[in-house]
Amino acid sequence: MSFMKMLDIDSDFLKAASNEAFMDELRQEIERKLDKLDEKEMLPHCKRDVIQLISGIEKAKIRFLQGHIRVQQLYREVDANLSMFKKQYPKFDYLNDPVVNAYYA
Repeated sequence: MSFMKMLDIDSDFLKAASNEAFMDELRQEIERKLDKLDEKEMLPHCKRDVIQLISGIEKAKIRFLQGHIRVQQLYREVDANLSMFKKQYPKFDYLNDPVVNAYYA
């Protein structure tokens, strides 16, 4: 999973983000997409925590789409979120993480 793939904004995301209730539905959507993952699978982190990470990334993308932040800020925020997560879970590698890959696939 590349960093650029995380920043990708597809047409479905754009349509959904224009809905006023999208922010409320975001976490549920992330959880729904990740439900197919086996909870017993050995992960270097808690699935709940990576859901919060993905939610933060998606919220930053929405703020970018709404014009509240510039692309440089979006990049910095996503990078900062990944770095903070990596500090909490040193074995975390977003390029090869099964949860991150399941969501952004």
